[in-house]
Amino acid sequence: MQTRPSLPVPSDAAGFYASRRGEQVTSLLMSRLLPLLPDPKGFRVLGLGYAAPVLSQWRALSQAQWVASARLDTPLTRRQGIPSVAGHDWPGCVVAADALPFDDLSIDLVVLMHGLELVDPHPLLRMVWKLLSDHGRLVLVVPNRTGLAAKDDTLPFGHGSPFSTGQLDRVLQRALFRAEACSTALSAPPGLLSLGEQAGFMGDRLFSLLGRRLGGVHLVTACKDLYSGMPVEAERASLNFARRVTTLAGSAKT
Repeated sequence: MQTRPSLPVPSDAAGFYASRRGEQVTSLLMSRLLPLLPDPKGFRVLGLGYAAPVLSQWRALSQAQWVASARLDTPLTRRQGIPSVAGHDWPGCVVAADALPFDDLSIDLVVLMHGLELVDPHPLLRMVWKLLSDHGRLVLVVPNRTGLAAKDDTLPFGHGSPFSTGQLDRVLQRALFRAEACSTALSAPPGLLSLGEQAGFMGDRLFSLLGRRLGGVHLVTACKDLYSGMPVEAERASLNFARRVTTLAGSAKT
């Protein structure tokens, strides 16, 4: 019986997205991500982790005020892709997860892909919270621990530590982000892509009906939770003590 040759494991994200299979995965991601993306007109947009492939297919991004790409300094994401994959001549750099070289409140939208699963998520999200403007948005593409994409190491999403639905919700809450919209992508078995892009689209749409817990990757739009640490009203003392006024012995004499 003749067996199908196994797919090569990509050395990094740049190599994967330069391949035909990488282009198919990017198209599938964008088909599910577009409904969650805000209107970028006049926005300052940062692609973080390794987000250039999806940003290059976002046509409305041409209306943004400023766009840049910051690749995290990990073995999977630090190498720059070829220009034909990036699609645009955006400024780019390699950054450490706990030291992003951007001013506080300077970015309106961060698209983070191939990030949370590769580094300690808490310092990274803290840095993102600081650089986002008060009305800023964070768009996350994160592998799902219970999905198929995280179990396939021929995909970049099969590397690092994926997140379950509950884990991702708790990480965002701890970092003072509030999820506004959620969806999934790459829910179908990755092998469907070998049957063609149309089969991949149809399979992904059908399998996504099974719910977020079985999706291949989490797609989440979140905003800064500016008031999560503030009490709704002034706290009152639980015990009511009568007020007592005392004086020093010496001060009572005139």
